[in-house]
Amino acid sequence: MKMRKHLSLILAAALFAFSFAGTASAVNVWDGTTGTVPQPVGSVITITTGAQLAAFRNAVNNGNDYANYTIRLGDDINLNNNEWTPIGRFKAYWTTQYNKAFKGVFDGAGHSITGLKVNNTAGNFNDRGETAALFGYIDYPSNSKTAAARSMTPADKAALDAAELGLTGEDYYRVLAERRDFYETFGVKPVPAIETRSVTPSYAAKGVVKNLKVYGTVTNTKGQGAAGVVCWNDGLVENCYFEGTASCSGAGRAYVGGICSLLGDNVDTTSTFVVNCVASADLNASGGSFSYAGGIAAFCYEMNSGYIVNCSVQPGTIIYSNMNAGGVVGAFANKVYNCSSAAESITVSPTVIPENEDQRNYTGGIVGAYGTVYSCYWLHGGAYQPNYAIGGGTDTSGRKTTVAALPRASVLFGRKTIAVNGTAYAPKTTYPTGAAANTLSYSGWNSSATSVAGVNSSSGLVTGYSAGKAVISATAASSGSWWSTALAGTVGVTPESTFTVTQ
Repeated sequence: MKMRKHLSLILAAALFAFSFAGTASAVNVWDGTTGTVPQPVGSVITITTGAQLAAFRNAVNNGNDYANYTIRLGDDINLNNNEWTPIGRFKAYWTTQYNKAFKGVFDGAGHSITGLKVNNTAGNFNDRGETAALFGYIDYPSNSKTAAARSMTPADKAALDAAELGLTGEDYYRVLAERRDFYETFGVKPVPAIETRSVTPSYAAKGVVKNLKVYGTVTNTKGQGAAGVVCWNDGLVENCYFEGTASCSGAGRAYVGGICSLLGDNVDTTSTFVVNCVASADLNASGGSFSYAGGIAAFCYEMNSGYIVNCSVQPGTIIYSNMNAGGVVGAFANKVYNCSSAAESITVSPTVIPENEDQRNYTGGIVGAYGTVYSCYWLHGGAYQPNYAIGGGTDTSGRKTTVAALPRASVLFGRKTIAVNGTAYAPKTTYPTGAAANTLSYSGWNSSATSVAGVNSSSGLVTGYSAGKAVISATAASSGSWWSTALAGTVGVTPESTFTVTQ
């Protein structure tokens, strides 16, 4: 299966290259050089080439967090398998002078970045840190006035996590040891560096990556994380798609996810998010110590404020870990809502590492080990598809034997070009591909530039008024009771489509 998947990715890359060759977009095949960051128009910087993207990356890695800017893609970019250094870097919460985070808004505007190649090794560890992905580290700007200073030891923080899981006896002490080891490595984030916010992604106005498709390969043989879009996520990843491979195989820990490796941020008054994202990938966490792999994310630093909502894992996805593996999250996640995994294979090593207090490795249809899920579903029936929603648990309520029996969990809108006075609907693609148990409806249609394009609030029909661009958005809902309503009014599925209106 892995060979078949890799061949399909190679074919897809070839088709992308062919499509670029016959259009003006051929200029956006990156040659590996660095250009300059375009001047902003207001607070928006539009990037159209790989050289500009590389310049933006260098600026972030040199300390410009772009907290007051939106970085918007104006075209598809083919990185052409040139080696890519991630945007932002992270080692641990106490290495504040080393860490470099992107803290603005990166809006892919429905465009794709193809040909991504990230290869983190011992040779570039000092420059890249623990994190391998298109983005190494995103965070939202700090506001020290919103919270009082507080310190907490790794042991104290681990004890809170074990208690939140409701564990007692040997289970409690096993998780206590595992989480304490994690916090001793990455630190406990100090409260004064945090901006208080609610769980509503719309309030997470910065530290955001959204509306982006990424295709490529990410490997990490020295650091501890690998993912397709964002490695260490202290913000919001929304309406994103990754297709490719991600692997981590160093001597230490390994955290591998299709969208992000870790949802970070350990302060009770804040939250981190992955919302309405899709992954189609081969994922491999083969660390020498604790290892976790998940179709969307590997691990939640703060279990009760790391939200994975309405995410989908595509058919054909392969997930492997030396320790714990899940269809959506590798381990330790208490806020997983409305997700569907059609992963073909979720497996773990038969060998248990000495540090593993459980003395066994877990697989789960949704979470590999330790967590809570709400209205989540997974494909079951193949030899390598887990029996239970959470590894080591007993929940079979979301188990489905065919892809068609799974509910649609995610929807991404595509771009559209229309003429003045022309009309069209936003292109929609639902996921997982082939899921058919429910139907989606849309409300709250909105245009960001009503002088350019208007949208019928009921039907979603868009009409072009004048030359320019407008972002058309809506809120998606599911038929029946497939999606939990526990987050209604707080976290929602809000896909966006960029309409270009021409004369």
